[in-house]
Amino acid sequence: MKEEYWVFGGALLFHFGRLLYKYYQKKRYEKVSDEIADYRYDTYLELRDETFALKPEDIGIVLSSDNETAFALILEMHVAEALQAIVAFSDGKVWAFNTYNARKNIVDNDAEDLRFAAIEAVAAAQYHFARMRRMDAGTLLPGHIKIHILTNQDTYSAGGTITAMCNESSEWAELVAKVFTVVCELDSVFENKPKKPVYTQIAVKRSKPANF
Repeated sequence: MKEEYWVFGGALLFHFGRLLYKYYQKKRYEKVSDEIADYRYDTYLELRDETFALKPEDIGIVLSSDNETAFALILEMHVAEALQAIVAFSDGKVWAFNTYNARKNIVDNDAEDLRFAAIEAVAAAQYHFARMRRMDAGTLLPGHIKIHILTNQDTYSAGGTITAMCNESSEWAELVAKVFTVVCELDSVFENKPKKPVYTQIAVKRSKPANF
């Protein structure tokens, strides 16, 4: 009888041990997932701060100091749990970064359609920033879009829900449409050309990020 108890007790301990191990593995996986998500979000914010701190001369754009001129148009969208940003520059260059990947993708000026779309978007921005709020580049809520215009003197922003901002009657409909044209051309480029990741200094120090 005692031997049966020993066998039963051993089986129970083994089963309990397996449950503990599975629980430990689950918690470890959740912790790693949270750490990756936090790292991606932190990197997104770092890239965002770098973008808003840009001066035209930092990226080789020469502007007269006599007039206030737009040199970059940024669209941020918060869908579900993801934040995404597209940046169009007046020289035709385009940047893209999001919380899916800990990197910034830079597209060169050799993609003519994309280059033209970016230049057109920033040209349109020149006629809108005067109606926007200054120094209002705070992060946005889920389901929202924000448009930011960088000039050689300041930063201007406007935002709202995705539905409101994409509505044809919205006062920002033209800018949203211009950026979405950039996005379409960007998708076309990515389909035909490998992405060029540029890692931040923090990312390099931590170790080169994996391709998540």
